[in-house]
Amino acid sequence: MLLVTTTEHNGGITLWGDYWDLTSLYGTVHDLVENSNHNEETAEGLLALAYDIRKSYERRREERAFGEDEYDSVLYKGERHFWPIILFQLRVLRGMASYQPTTKEQQANLYRLESCLEKALVEVDPAIGRECIDWLNMPLQLPVGYHTLYLTEVIRKYVSITDPASRFASLPMSLRSMDPLSSEYRVFSSAIEQQAKDLGGKVRDLVDNTDLPDFEW
Repeated sequence: MLLVTTTEHNGGITLWGDYWDLTSLYGTVHDLVENSNHNEETAEGLLALAYDIRKSYERRREERAFGEDEYDSVLYKGERHFWPIILFQLRVLRGMASYQPTTKEQQANLYRLESCLEKALVEVDPAIGRECIDWLNMPLQLPVGYHTLYLTEVIRKYVSITDPASRFASLPMSLRSMDPLSSEYRVFSSAIEQQAKDLGGKVRDLVDNTDLPDFEW
């Protein structure tokens, strides 16, 4: 069974599962992306989630024992995810699932992940969590040329807030800014499109090599 725990400073969550949970979720993400009509840049942004899940079940990330005592203790594998990104990825995956045939297993994985994240959101702060859930349940239509490079900018701004309560309070604003019609995204999009034009290349060839600021999860 998939589980989610929140990080101490509200940087994000750790997604936990056993080998079977994680391999099933990995397959769901891969299949939904491969059968969608999203452009390569958007697909790569979502396959980053699949990559992290694969590293988890390969035991290359975190491990933690769950259970009340030695008789029901189970060792789960986990990987940390930034709050804005995991919620954005889930919302896009939900959109992909609505436009293609899906299996019961795929739907079960999406519902379980969604349930875990919603529970974690309201446990941190009920009011802010509900605002994030409302955003998560809204339809999201990404244009063909959506620039996922913007997600790095969102992470940078989010983790630069050092107070955990203030950081989480900023999450709804971070989520809204990732919508393609938001003023924040449009300003960023125009800037990098001009940058790519000046360099004689394409936006997807641009790489953000700027390190994230020092932060606590």
